[in-house]
Amino acid sequence: MSGRGEWTLVGRDDELKTIEAVVSAHLPGLVLVGDAGVGKTRLLREALTRAAEDGVECHWVSATGAARSIPFGAVSHLIPAPTRPRADPVGLVVTVERDFARRGGGRPVLIGIDDAHLLDEPSAGLLHQLAVHGLAVAVATVRAGEPLSDALTSLWTGSGRRMEVRPLPATAVDHLLDEAAPGPLDAISRRRLRQLADGNPLLLRELLADALDTGGLREARGVWRWRGTASGSPRLAELVSARLRALEPAARQVLEVVACGEPLSLTLLERVADPAAIEAAERSGMAVAERSGARTALRMAHPLYGEALRASMPASRSRTVFGQLADVLASMPLRRRDDALVAGVWQLRSGSIRHPAIALAAARQAIDRYDIDLAERLARTAYDAGQGWEAQWLLARVLQYQARSQEAFDMLPPAPPTGSKRLAIWAITRAGLLYWGLDRIDEAHETLRVVPADSPGHDLTEATRSWVLFYDGRCQAALDVGQAVLARADTGVRAASWATMGAASAAGMLGRLGLAEELAERGRAVLAAEPEPMPWNEAQVGLGLCYARYAAGELAGAAELADHGYRAAVPSDARGMVAVWAGFRGIIAKAQGRLDAAEADLREAIALVEENDQYHLVRTYWAELAGVRALLGDLPGARRWLAAADARERTANRIFHSWVELNRAWVEVAEGDLTAATRTARHAADLARGSEQPTIEAVALYECARLGAPESVWDRLVGLADRLGGLASTLASAAGGLIREDGPTLETAADDLVARGHTLLAAEALGAAAQAYARRGRPRLAVAQRAATLARACAPARTPLLTSTAPGAEQASLTRRERDVAMLAVTLPSRSIADRLGLSVHTVNNNLARVFAKLGVRNRRELAVVLGHDGPDGTSDRSLGAIRPRH
Repeated sequence: MSGRGEWTLVGRDDELKTIEAVVSAHLPGLVLVGDAGVGKTRLLREALTRAAEDGVECHWVSATGAARSIPFGAVSHLIPAPTRPRADPVGLVVTVERDFARRGGGRPVLIGIDDAHLLDEPSAGLLHQLAVHGLAVAVATVRAGEPLSDALTSLWTGSGRRMEVRPLPATAVDHLLDEAAPGPLDAISRRRLRQLADGNPLLLRELLADALDTGGLREARGVWRWRGTASGSPRLAELVSARLRALEPAARQVLEVVACGEPLSLTLLERVADPAAIEAAERSGMAVAERSGARTALRMAHPLYGEALRASMPASRSRTVFGQLADVLASMPLRRRDDALVAGVWQLRSGSIRHPAIALAAARQAIDRYDIDLAERLARTAYDAGQGWEAQWLLARVLQYQARSQEAFDMLPPAPPTGSKRLAIWAITRAGLLYWGLDRIDEAHETLRVVPADSPGHDLTEATRSWVLFYDGRCQAALDVGQAVLARADTGVRAASWATMGAASAAGMLGRLGLAEELAERGRAVLAAEPEPMPWNEAQVGLGLCYARYAAGELAGAAELADHGYRAAVPSDARGMVAVWAGFRGIIAKAQGRLDAAEADLREAIALVEENDQYHLVRTYWAELAGVRALLGDLPGARRWLAAADARERTANRIFHSWVELNRAWVEVAEGDLTAATRTARHAADLARGSEQPTIEAVALYECARLGAPESVWDRLVGLADRLGGLASTLASAAGGLIREDGPTLETAADDLVARGHTLLAAEALGAAAQAYARRGRPRLAVAQRAATLARACAPARTPLLTSTAPGAEQASLTRRERDVAMLAVTLPSRSIADRLGLSVHTVNNNLARVFAKLGVRNRRELAVVLGHDGPDGTSDRSLGAIRPRH
């Protein structure tokens, strides 16, 4: 639904139960207290709707500031018409009480009172009388912090109740986002919107409405990204403007400072503001103090308070505040890890760089947190302020991360600098630009070799070389180089993370998963010594092991790592990191046969990284998405995504070339050309062998077997199985089972595939096993049923092997009369079939005997399984039309 319709009530089950209990117990009333927009009114309306459905008479009272000056104005609709002209308030109350006593029939009436703090006193008194005399149950909403009349206060101080309506939990906000957003949101946008709304559905509603109106929410590749801010929305500003207007000027100025710097150290704040004004700002409820260790900091009580305040500040005031904060922080010891980054950002926002060295340090920290856009602004500022070679290199590095390769290459000095570690960082940056940016592969490798073994930063250079060698499909060399880096006692944290990425990935590709696990543990041990871990370093180690598990065919373990990495990356707001994990989740899900999940993850990865695809991963994601669409039978979509992948073809990243070709094979399957698909799969196997990926080679060869040509790859698969074991052995065994139509062998292979997480391959193998058993006249119902269950788990995937082994596939061998009899025999006895078809019972039984012989079944129960009537409850999840005889 759109963001402007009424939203579903979610996350309020406990509150609704409390209201129902109050009504059932005939208590005088309940007061719902909460912040503006938290959902009190929506909750109250839902409670009245449910009560009315249960036969309770319900009335709604809406209090407003405009009607507050009119006695009984809010409850005028509850007063009988002949009574309204009377001027005697007491008599009027008595009349209303009698009316309620008559209409209630011994059961209290439910009155919902919205914004009860705005009630005029006579209305509040009347509602109080109805409640305390047992004639009505009053459920009222009250904005937190607002004063109440004595009449309403007594609703909960007596036998009534008071309940705080708290912000919605994150799961409920996610539900609303799924319902109200125009399409799937990327994880970073979802998290940011959830943070800004802070559990307040009204704020969330306004955020979405403003994002749609201003274009801040945009669709890319089927995924919606929020690129705007909340600061420009007049609707959101109005939600907090009333509270701001009530503040003293000095307190507001303090809040402006807090809004600019939050969370802001109290020690720092006291250097720019008067203590009394700070106290007044905190007492306003718009700012809260938080203690972390020995440090006390102030932040805005709600994220949008800061947004509204910053939006309302004149530019000159904003610059002045940021300048003051930057100067004060620069004058203090920068002890905390983020101090330099914070001071650098404040300088940027002040419009004046008075401490360029801090800006340079801030740029480094922004890179560590993968905030590349901010890093560019800081690095360019430092470069323009004359920070010399290091600022020039840092800016080149940032431009590289943004996939602005030629611009970065031009920025980087063409010759290596003299002195210490600068040679290493120059070589690393230049090699990355040459390899990924400019497709000059040999020059990249040569550049990394210029750093002598005894030079500072050599470990980092070698770690980079391991990484580049891996992506270049030189896995054994990548493993050797990475292992050597990790074996050094003085290897730094960053070098260890890069070396682990290269070496563990390469080990997995080479089929040495145990070694990959050992290398990952070694890398984690180095990272564990880091006082404050960097998210990207952790991600590199995790990615290396994830690559290894995927390549070794351990999809279940790879999926677990990818899910963990993705969840850890989202809070960092690092689009590139989230994209890498999302892409890997999609690749793994596709291999498992979870096509909907695969498509969602791949689209998110593309949307996040397409604009600055530094490592040229989007080509692989597009190809994988083409494979997903092909497996779904969407040929136009498959062709479109494959064409996009082909348009990005490069020499670099040879490790993925075979992956792309495997997906091309499935597009050819969707086109109906199995001969071309088999040829392409064999070509993918050759590419995998050339890039030292024997397990991927085995997978590609098994694709040929799946496509109907197992004999053509059997010898090569057996050779890989003897060399590698593991998944290669399982695939070779399955291919042999397909050649020999060997049910037990296929069944054993399927068991191993399930254990490794290959649900789709297992479904195919079990389907082939069930068919092999049936053809030998000894059907195995459990095998057929299990095959159908796994196939349903992969639905709606379409593969030739699934189609040819699906229950009912062998109906093609039946005559028209035999198909008619077989279909009816699932549910009807022979006499009824004879009557239905106008045949003799003898003819029906003869036809049924031929059906049993052709399909390899012994009775009607086995026939039902073969024809697909094998759902969990004994019925098929397929329509009868799927097996209806052709006429």
